[in-house]
Amino acid sequence: MEIAEALLNIPTKDESTAELSPSRAAYRKLLADTMLQGRTRVLCFSNRPRTPLRSLLEPPTPTNIQSVAKKRRHIPQGPKQTLDVPNIIADDQLNVLDWGSEDVPAIALDDAVYLWNDANESITELVTVTGSSAPITSVGWAPDGRHLATGQSDATVVLYDVTAMKPVRVIT
Repeated sequence: MEIAEALLNIPTKDESTAELSPSRAAYRKLLADTMLQGRTRVLCFSNRPRTPLRSLLEPPTPTNIQSVAKKRRHIPQGPKQTLDVPNIIADDQLNVLDWGSEDVPAIALDDAVYLWNDANESITELVTVTGSSAPITSVGWAPDGRHLATGQSDATVVLYDVTAMKPVRVIT
């Protein structure tokens, strides 16, 4: 299987009609020497281990050869915070809790949506739906962490800007 050497040495359609420039020939030779390391086969069945390829961009130095020790993480054994969630709708098909990219979970409790900020441990009420008998049945954060969508059981979807604490768009 001398595929790699053949791929490096077979000229392409553009090169078959023209001579290789000296720089292109030198590049191909350097690439073949670096990648194949004097071997003619890509797959070679032998018992001796192969020497690893060195990086083309950085020469081997004692600093990049040493292995970096992994930091150990502290994993707490108990909960950090326990949130009391009265009036939560207990239905497996609803999505009444969603964790945003800014580490702020949004929780829908009956007709209100609350945001819990872990950084300052504050709970903010985003909205309370009034005048509608349909409870909030789903919440979902946008990837940017600034917008939150809520859905009600009457098929109303509202998009909120959390930084301004106001609705941006209502779809019924």
